Amino acid sequence: MTIARLQLPDSISNEDLSPIVMSYVDAGGSLHDLPAVIGISQARLREYAEWVASKTWARFPDRRYPILIPETTRHSCISFWLALNIRLDDDDELLSGDSHFDHCFFGHTEPTYEPLAGRNGLTSTELALGTKGVRDMGQVIADHGVQPYDGPAWVANHYRAIADIATHELTGPAYEDVLPACQIADWLWSERDHEILVEDYLKPLRRLPWRPRRREALEAWLPTVVYDAPYD
Repeated sequence: MTIARLQLPDSISNEDLSPIVMSYVDAGGSLHDLPAVIGISQARLREYAEWVASKTWARFPDRRYPILIPETTRHSCISFWLALNIRLDDDDELLSGDSHFDHCFFGHTEPTYEPLAGRNGLTSTELALGTKGVRDMGQVIADHGVQPYDGPAWVANHYRAIADIATHELTGPAYEDVLPACQIADWLWSERDHEILVEDYLKPLRRLPWRPRRREALEAWLPTVVYDAPYD
């Protein structure tokens, strides 16, 4: 770690805090440890994360038209890009995922369901991952102004959502054009997060019943999923 321990005040501006955070991340630091390293509170880091997210939010989502949240289970859950845009208000997802909730959950003038992952879903990683990373986020969705189905709303965490996206692409017609590692860096900011993704969510995908050429594509892709992967 190249950043010495600091004692910054919570009153530091987002603009001044941003280069410090980015230098810390570029040096391989864990965002989970950042408040202790630079002296700010978890609440201040959360405020900064929301500011970062707001810079890329869609400008004109139409909140009159929320999408419909279907009935879900631990085995058939909300995943893919939709799940990447739902964030728990805790340390684990403070600065991960995407930041276009309104764009993903509002704006369709006709009632719209998004495809689920898992049993009878768009794709399933259940044979490899079971229900790992799937949790009830019905209240979180409701707090954002979207009414879930009457019951739990089971949602993949960001790691599981990325694994589902990769599996869907590997089983699609252009399976050799797998999810670019540099794109994953848009969703996971720290080296630790990349390690969790690869070890706990991507390598277990080897347990799925791949066809030979698609298994070869998976094996060729896995070593490319590294922290700070270059953009092509």
